[in-house]
Amino acid sequence: MRRWLVPAVAGAAFVLVWAFDANRTIFVALNALGPVTSDGLWANITVLGDTVVAFALCLPLWRRRPDLLWAFLFLALLGTLWVHGLKHVFDVARPPAVIPDVHIIGPGYKAGSFPSGHATTVFAIGGLLTIGLRTGYVIFVTAALIAAISRSVVGVHWPLDILAGAFGGWLSAVLAIELGRRTFNLGSKAWVQWALGLFLAFCAAWLVIGHPRSGYPQADLFQRAIGICCLAAAAARLKRAAA
Repeated sequence: MRRWLVPAVAGAAFVLVWAFDANRTIFVALNALGPVTSDGLWANITVLGDTVVAFALCLPLWRRRPDLLWAFLFLALLGTLWVHGLKHVFDVARPPAVIPDVHIIGPGYKAGSFPSGHATTVFAIGGLLTIGLRTGYVIFVTAALIAAISRSVVGVHWPLDILAGAFGGWLSAVLAIELGRRTFNLGSKAWVQWALGLFLAFCAAWLVIGHPRSGYPQADLFQRAIGICCLAAAAARLKRAAA
């Protein structure tokens, strides 16, 4: 039952924000958190929704949970379809193109606002881990929520963008796990698992080398730490399996 709670809450909140025309008001309130806290803090939080960072965080699943590693493939495809499909349908301007005094941390994008790709990503990964591991519900959902809210704090997404991302990201996880379960005969093959593992290892290595495309140089050290930890976890598992 809890697997449907996140999309239900996100969907209801979306309707309420839209019905009461509170999108701009809530954005201004969230965006004000940046100046009174720390730009560096929010830069580090928001990179959790970066695609390369999120993919690298799935590397520890390799050789531990082959079923979830296989489901990750469907998750990536479904999440991409949700974000880019809707962005092509709804041409929504981002806050910096509408509000002149937005506090911006990082790149000040002005187009392609709906839905939030970062929010979709963090809730997709959070859903995959929560539903797949059957533990850590509060931890993963809270982390995803804070990372998603950071998109308004850094000044590049409306609350409706975030709620749509949370809705689509979590549903992508639900569908991905089901599709993965039904097709695991293919996904369990050694070459498939190795291919997925190497791809995720490449993402982690990219973070270690340097991932400037995230647009948040304040988070470079954090991203490198994520990459190193994920590679170390995978290496430890591989060593244990070979022993």
